[in-house]
Parts: sequence; structure tokens; C-alpha cells
Amino acid sequence: MPLPHWTLEGLLPPGRLPADLADIYERLVFDAPHQNEREILFSALNSYLGAVARIIPSGRAWIGGAFIARTEAVPSGLDVVLIPDDWGSLKRMTGPARGSLYGLLTLRGVMVGRPAMYLDKVQPVGGLLDGFLCFPGDEETWARTWSDQGGRGFPEVVW
Repeated sequence: MPLPHWTLEGLLPPGRLPADLADIYERLVFDAPHQNEREILFSALNSYLGAVARIIPSGRAWIGGAFIARTEAVPSGLDVVLIPDDWGSLKRMTGPARGSLYGLLTLRGVMVGRPAMYLDKVQPVGGLLDGFLCFPGDEETWARTWSDQGGRGFPEVVW
């Protein structure tokens, strides 16, 4: 089912909007200004969701940020909230699998040893997106936060 048309304000209508990657491309890249920049962000999203699906067996992703608005401003990034179906499998992750999961998330205030350095923010996909993990019970908080940003809706991708 394609994403609905833009509102007069250049936003998606309020609510969670079921979509697949083809729907997202059609509305958020093809039907929006700055297609070249949006192509890059879409490629980052596509790669990111592919990596997510290899680590988290099933779940949903909510897409947000400047990427989901149809404005004259050039979108510089996008946000993705991951909502895993099975939290038990994530809790049982150890070693390399846990490291891969953390590599998909935006981290703030990171201290790295050898060489010692402090980073304000570490983002996946070369900083093109912010990835967040929605903990059980926080779904409505995330939904309200994103919907409260000007009454916009957001795509929901299921894998």
C-alpha cells in the first residue's frame, strides 16, 4: 500500500503508515525535492535495514527525521527506531553479535580506549542516519514524540 500523499504542510498525514522500501522510495525520494541527496539517504536506509535484519530476526522500523518531510531544505539525515519482535534473543546476544547490534545504534558520549578519545556522537552508516532501539513498553512514547513534531506521520517497515 503506497504512502499517502503529502499534506499542504509537506508532511505525511499523522500516524504510523505501513510501507515497504518501494513505497518509501516513491514518496520520499521520487516525489520530493533534492532527489540526489534523498537517493543517498535512501541507500543508507536500505543498507541499514538489511544489516538490521541479519542481526534482529524480525521486527518493525519507524522512519523519521527531515527525510520524511517535503520541504525546500535539503535533508541531511534520517532517524530509525527499531522495535524487535523478540527481546529475549537480543538479551541473549554476546560477543560479536552484541557488538554488531551496538554498531547499528547511535551512541552518545562514547569513551574509546587505546587510543583514548572521547566522541560526542557515533552514528551508523557514516553519520547519515541515527538508529535507536525502542525498549518494550516505550512504543507509544516514541510514537507520540514523532507525531508531536508538527502532527506528522511516519512510515513503518516490517521485516
